[in-house]
Parts: sequence; structure tokens; C-alpha cells
Amino acid sequence: MHCKSQWLVFIISCVAYGKAQKNIGAICDDGGFVLEAAFTVAIESVSSEDDPYEAKVVRTTPGDVLEAHNAMCSVLEGNVFGVFAPTNEKALKHVQSISDYLEVPQILVDQSVAHNRNWSAINLYPNHVTYSQAFADIIDNKGWEEFTIIYEGAELLPFFDAIFALQDLEAGNEVLMTVVQLPDGDDFRSHLQTIKKSGSLNYLVNCRRETLETFLQQAQQVGIMSDEHSYVIMNPDFQTIDLDPFKYGGSNITGVRFFDPSVEAIQNYIKSINAKVAELSEDQIPEAVTENGLTLSLALMYDAVMLYVAAVKAMALEDGSSVTCESGTGWAFGSTLLNNLKTMEIEGLTGLIKFDDDGLRSYFEIEILELMAHGIETVATWNIEEGYKETRVIIPAAEVEGSESMKGKHFIVLTALADGVYGSLDKKTGKWNGMMEKVMDGRADFAITDLTITAARQKAVDFTSPFMNLGITILYKKPTKQPPDLFSFISPFSLEVWGWLAGAYVGVSLLLFLLGRIAPEEWQNPYPCIEEPETLDNQFTMANSFWFTLGSVLTQGSEIAPIAVSTRMAGSMWWFFTLIMVSSYTANLAAFLTVEAKFYAIKTVQDLANNPYDITYGAKKGGATLGFFKESDNLLYQKMYQYMDEHPEYQTSTNDEGLARAKSTEENYAFLMESTSIEYMVERNCDVAQVGGLLDSKGYGIAMKKNSPFRQPMSESILQLQEEGKLTRMKDKWWKEKRGGGACADDDASSAEAQPLVLANVGGVFIVLAAGSGLAVICAIFEMLVDIWLISHRENVSFIEELKAEIKFIISGSSDTKPVRHRELSGSGSGGSKKSKVEDEESHKEAENNLNAPTPSERSVSHHSRHTLHSRRQSNAVQMARMRKFSKATY
Repeated sequence: MHCKSQWLVFIISCVAYGKAQKNIGAICDDGGFVLEAAFTVAIESVSSEDDPYEAKVVRTTPGDVLEAHNAMCSVLEGNVFGVFAPTNEKALKHVQSISDYLEVPQILVDQSVAHNRNWSAINLYPNHVTYSQAFADIIDNKGWEEFTIIYEGAELLPFFDAIFALQDLEAGNEVLMTVVQLPDGDDFRSHLQTIKKSGSLNYLVNCRRETLETFLQQAQQVGIMSDEHSYVIMNPDFQTIDLDPFKYGGSNITGVRFFDPSVEAIQNYIKSINAKVAELSEDQIPEAVTENGLTLSLALMYDAVMLYVAAVKAMALEDGSSVTCESGTGWAFGSTLLNNLKTMEIEGLTGLIKFDDDGLRSYFEIEILELMAHGIETVATWNIEEGYKETRVIIPAAEVEGSESMKGKHFIVLTALADGVYGSLDKKTGKWNGMMEKVMDGRADFAITDLTITAARQKAVDFTSPFMNLGITILYKKPTKQPPDLFSFISPFSLEVWGWLAGAYVGVSLLLFLLGRIAPEEWQNPYPCIEEPETLDNQFTMANSFWFTLGSVLTQGSEIAPIAVSTRMAGSMWWFFTLIMVSSYTANLAAFLTVEAKFYAIKTVQDLANNPYDITYGAKKGGATLGFFKESDNLLYQKMYQYMDEHPEYQTSTNDEGLARAKSTEENYAFLMESTSIEYMVERNCDVAQVGGLLDSKGYGIAMKKNSPFRQPMSESILQLQEEGKLTRMKDKWWKEKRGGGACADDDASSAEAQPLVLANVGGVFIVLAAGSGLAVICAIFEMLVDIWLISHRENVSFIEELKAEIKFIISGSSDTKPVRHRELSGSGSGGSKKSKVEDEESHKEAENNLNAPTPSERSVSHHSRHTLHSRRQSNAVQMARMRKFSKATY
């Protein structure tokens, strides 16, 4: 949590000439000096001159509530930042009530099922529900169908929650469980005799550390610790008791631990505790904690101090709680400090310290142990996310004829050399160097590393079956961002689609022009006030047809609206076509604008060999990768080896050096190496990547001396591990999860390039457009034929002649004005007189005479314009004649 403005008050109140001492209290009721020593050592380890801390410890009698009350009040008078709680349950609850009232956080490091989220406290001891789930998974892995639960006190029953859930009758999980509580005292033989008579062979045991060793001894005395009996011990301090008497009984004894006592940090902590106990006891207790005797509570004491001090530092607190048992109000920052504690994560002696939403420690990892004749062996691990994961690799004994078993033997295993040389053959001397030399000389029994199996090495030593397959590839900088293209708006469609789109635009425009001339409905009277015009106009001129389709493509529309069924059909198909194409263009354009394009200097080994950007490249000196290029008969690879041979400065002594040069911004360098090593590196180094595919196929194997009797059993074990998928899981674990793996897992999640749409993506809409256009043509022809048939019957003219005249006009395409060949003159019907007809004819003649005298300006007008002007003047003359006729009739 970051410092906030309210903490400034405390920062300003710091002592002017140095930091004020910060007190953290503890109530120790263990009846000895160990808890006090562990707490004091932890406080001293976090204290410094710039930020001093001091332990305020009060020792009390175990279980004495009154002493615990007085101790709590005494500790609070020291202006403490927090209090480490007593271990006795009654004293703990009383002290906790004071802590809740005054809002001073209390820290617990022992199992306590009474602890709940409403307490002003935090407990680093694993949550009992999650802890029981670990043992439920162990039992499930062992395949127990019956077992006896043996526990010491009723306070331990909550630790069996997940165990009892194994019995699920509805799901068909029938497990026979027998529950037995041990009696008070230290004699359990009668109960163990009863368990023996029940015939149960599997036992789940949960009792105090002080009782556990006695229980196992009496179980051995009763006779339930033979080859057919199995034990699972739930106490996390299982490793701290003397297990030597039980090594050879034959029973399978399984336990758990949170830390390896052989780790240097643990040993240093034990030494410090012993030194502090000797100081407190005036050298009366020289060794309070044995080399293997650090309990979980003592380790949690250290982790709790680390966590608490980290929280205080994160909040920049300088003053303690400043409350006492007589205070009427609580500490203003107590609840904030407690909440901050629940959100923090640190690595401690017991692993990751992390709390769930309820403030309980549900996230932890334990090692699962089995007692062997040679001591304790780790066989699996467990955590809440991955569950039970077996880590033990079993290599069967070599029982082939003429060989001895591997069981019980000691071997020298070579995994690396100081110079990093795996081994290459000097053809002049005929001798090998590096690991190969040591295996051949017998100075090492096995060479287990990323040692590539090659023909030359196979002749010198024996290899197991490959435990990992790989190939040579390129390690190079990740592609850089490509600058934006000025014409990137063209990118959503491929050039092929743009060509088809242009063709569709021209084709549909010409089709509309043709349909407009064919369809009778598209020929309209230009002057609606004239009932019988001599000419008709068509809106689908060549220019208008192209304008109509262009307006649809650009989603702007136009003033032109199709009238005939055929033109409407063609227009609708074009609108549908443009809807799909414009939507596809817009969607893909968004992808092109949001996805960053990458510039790849090289994509294949051919690009690297051609070296267009002055990229230098090399491989590990004396390694199998360089040997591959040297021995290859491929002309390209020979060319690359010649380059590397002529430039020894580009060859590296280690793979890490090659990685550093590939990452360097001062050098444009590509490193050739095995793909598995590259996969490991790119998971941790986000500025490099694997380029191109594999140049060859080979494998890593375990090397041993020629004719070794262990080759066959080890090869069989490797094949078995491959078939079970364990090698793959191990690779994923160490490549992508452990030691910084997975840091670049999502680095390229959005690096996929947007691709332009090709004809295969949008070809369907072109087919729909073509089909719709074809139907529109058929419909237009049908309309024209029906119209010609009606005219021929009405005017009593030849259908064929009329059709020929219509087709001839359509083919001519010379004008957007069409003369009316058959007009019905308006008259009075049956009551009309011949006079009116004569007047009409005279009017027509008069109009024609008036039009026969062209003006000079008319001669300069184009043929099309004269035709249009003539038609419109003729129509006007007819209209004027009709008006004169109407005037005479009225008079």
C-alpha cells in the first residue's frame, strides 16, 4: 500500500536527530525460552540503525488467563505496533478480546480453529480446510478404500473436513472410515490393539508433536507397523522427531513439511535461536533446537515478523498504538494495518505468505515425504492450485544378464563444467574434450545436460533414448513496429478483390444503362401536363447510371430512383452487394488500424544467409550446432559455416553470451542454437524471439561409458515417462512456470497481423450480384416483349416489325429521348367531329412549318440537342393548338 496523506502527521513527528525505536510485543507462554528467543531473533534480523525495532516480551504461565491479561496490559504500555499472541487457547481468546476492543492487531502462529475473520488478528498457520484438502488428495492418490482416522483431541476434528467429504454415497464414492480418539495420557496400546483387531491396514494420524513419537513406538510394539500397513501423518513437524527406529519396519509412512531444514537460511535461524536461548538461560540450555528440530510454529514466528514489519514500512508508520487497557478508544490505524497485512505477499521460510479474501492462509505449498531405509525422501508436492504433483522419478533396477542392479549404488553425475564445453572431437589428435572426455575416462558415470546426440558422439559413448527432441533454429531480436503506411486504407482488400470490385461497378453501371433502355417503364413523359407527348425521356443515361452506382458504393445515395421492376431488381442487388462490401471493408480497416504491423528483418534461414540488413550471426564454439553446419552437404548451410568459420569473433563460448549479443542494441546479431534452449530463453527474455522453423531434428540424451549396463533400464524409464506425459509436464513446469518462466507468455498475444480479404472471403456476394443482374435482364426483356405485344394488338401492327424497331433503337444507344411512334389523338370520343380532327391536323402542320425555319444559333447546337429541342417545341406547338381549339369551342 502506498503512503497516503494522513501518514504525513506521523512522518513530521519523527525525532529530529534520528529514527524513533519501534516496539512489537509478544506474550510467550511456552514455559521456556524458545518462543522468546525465536521472536527476538526475528526482530533483530529486521532491525537496523535507520529503522530500529525492539521486542517487548512478557513470559506467562501456560493457561493462566489472569497472567495473560496483565501481560497484555503491560505490553500495550510500551506503545507497541502489534502483539504476538499466546499459544494457549483460553489465554488467546481473552487477550484477543482486549485486542479487538483496542484495535491493536494480534499475530497468531499456531493452529487455532477459533480464529475468525471478525478478530483483529491474522494467523499465518495454514487454514484447516485447505490443509485437510491436501491430505484428502494424498489419500485419493494412494487409492485407500478403507482407513482409520486416529486423532488426539477434539480441537483437531476441523482438520478432517475434506477427509470426511471423501465419503460421497450419492456420487458412488464409498470409503470405509473408522474414527478413533486417543485417550488422555501416554498409553495408547489398548486402543491400538482394538484397531489391529478391526483388520484396518491404513491409518491417518493427527496428534501433537510431543505425542507422535510415543504413538509410533507403541504402534510398533502392538504389531501394526509391518509391510502391509500404511501411515499418513498430518502433523507438519513430522520430520523433527527421531524416525530412525521406524525405517526398517516395512511400513509406508508418509508425512509433510513446509520447508527443508537443510537450507542455509533455516540452519542460520536455528543457530541464532540456540545462541539466544543460551543467553536467556545463562548457558543452562546450550542446544534448544536440534539441527533437524525447527518446528513450523518457530518458522512462522520469523515469517510473521517479516510480514508485520513489511506492512508497517509500507504504511510509513512511525508511532505505535498509544493505547492502554484503560483507554476508551482504539488505535486509529489498527484496522488499516490489519487490512494491509491481509493483502501483502512475501516469500518466507515457509514459502509464499499469501492470504485469501477471508484473511486466511489458503495459499501454501507443502512437500510430501516418505520414510525410506536411507531416510526421508520427497515424493510429491501439493498446493491449492495444482493439487498433488508427483516429483519422484523411479529408475528401475538393471537386471539384465551380466550386469548388476542400480539399486544401492552411488554414481558420479556430470551436469556442467566450468568452461561450459560439452565435448567435441579433435580430428588431428583423435581425442575428445569437455564432458565427453570425462565420461569416456570413467571420471563421471553419467552426463545429464542438454547434450545433443550426434553420430560422432554416439561412436564414443552410449546414449539413452532421447528425453527431449529439438532442432537448430535462430534466436534474434523481436520484430520492430513498422511505420504506418500512407495508403493503408487500401489494405483491407487484396488487389484481386479491388479489381473485381471495379469490374462489378462498371458492369452494373452499364447494365443499368441497358436495362433503362429495355424496360418500357423507364421511358417517362418529360412534361406531365402534356397528355400525348411525341417523345419520352429516360433517366438512366450513361452518366446517371455510373452516378447511381457510385452513390450506393459511397453510401451517399442519389436523386435517381429506378421505376421498372427490372431496374429496381438490379438496383436492389447492387445495394445488397455494396452493403456487404462496405461492411467488410470497414471491419477489416478497423483491424488494420488497431493491429500494429511488425517489421521482420529475417523470417527464415535463407534470409539470414542472404544477409540483406548486415546481420552478423554465429553459434556456440565447439558445439553440436556448429558441427551441424560443418558436416552438412546443403549448399546453403555450407555457405553459412564458411561465414562463421571466417568470423570466429561471432562464435560464443556459452549460450548465455549468445543471448546477450542477440539482445544487445549495439550489435545486429543472430544466434544459432537448439530450439529447446531458445524456448527457455524467450519465456524469460521478452525482447528476443525464435525466428523460422527447425533446420534439423535431433534429441538430448544421457551419456554414459560405452557398453554401460545401465543404458537399457534408463532408456526404458525415459520412454515410460514420455508415454505418461510426465516429461512434457516437467518441461512446461520448468520452462513456463518456474524460475521466471511465463514472463513473456502474453507478450505476443495481440501481435497477429491483419490480413486483407481475398476473393475467397467475399466471392459469394459477387455470385449473388451476378445472379440478381441476370434475373433483372430476364425481367427487362419480359417487360419489353409484353409492352410490344400490347402495342401491336392495340395499333394493329406487326409484332415482329415493332420488335425490330425497338431493338434497333436500343442498340443505337444514341439518345436518352425516345420518339413515340404510335400516339392516340385526344378527341371527344364517339361524339367528336371531323372538324376537330382537321383542326388538329392543321395545328400540327402549322407547328411543323414554324419549326422548318431554324435560327442561326440552332445550327451550332449538336444533333442530340436539336433532336431534344425539336421534340419539346413540337410538343409545345401541339399544346398551343389544343388551347386554340378549346378557345373556339367555348365561344
